[in-house]
Amino acid sequence: MTSDLERAVEAGRDELEASGYTDQEAWTALQRAERRLAAARGEPWAEPMDLGVDWDAGAPLPHLVSNGSKAVLICYASVEDPQWDGSYATVVSPADTSPATLIEFTFEGCYSTRFGGPNDEVLHGHPLDGRGLEAYRPHLVHNSPWISEEERINSVHANHRGGWHQRLNHYFFVFHDEVFEALAESVSVRRVRATIAEALARAAHEIVVE
Repeated sequence: MTSDLERAVEAGRDELEASGYTDQEAWTALQRAERRLAAARGEPWAEPMDLGVDWDAGAPLPHLVSNGSKAVLICYASVEDPQWDGSYATVVSPADTSPATLIEFTFEGCYSTRFGGPNDEVLHGHPLDGRGLEAYRPHLVHNSPWISEEERINSVHANHRGGWHQRLNHYFFVFHDEVFEALAESVSVRRVRATIAEALARAAHEIVVE
């Protein structure tokens, strides 16, 4: 079966190359084939998630507030500017004092987080590249080696309970300058109108008083 999937991936790559890497349908077909192949091999692969929101591709400026069981990730939402003609760029800063449309992701039952590089310029060097990873998207990582590693470490505990792949999700969010990853039971999302400072203060307060 994997040989058929391997041929499908090779055919997808040939078709994409023939299009000059500009055919979006060819890209989508190739990524779908790569995910199926990785899943069949039992390898890690990334499944894009539809959470009903899109963050700003150029300057999402994600910020994180977390403790040992909950994490809140806040970033700028993608907002269409009907006046934009391509001749200018809007500069934003986390220190801005005017409210903006933000996205707030809340990760419950959060076991661990990772936040930082790589950025989008070197994303093609990540192990999940060619296994479903897409720029500026949230993902679920299947067959996650991170979950396996954390479960193995915890297995030395006298009260260790297995089944971590069934209880935890590996979330992988790709931003412009960084990626965010979390091992958590669930994620919820809401759009808020606030400054970054206000949203962070509210998130920190909710974490502390809950």
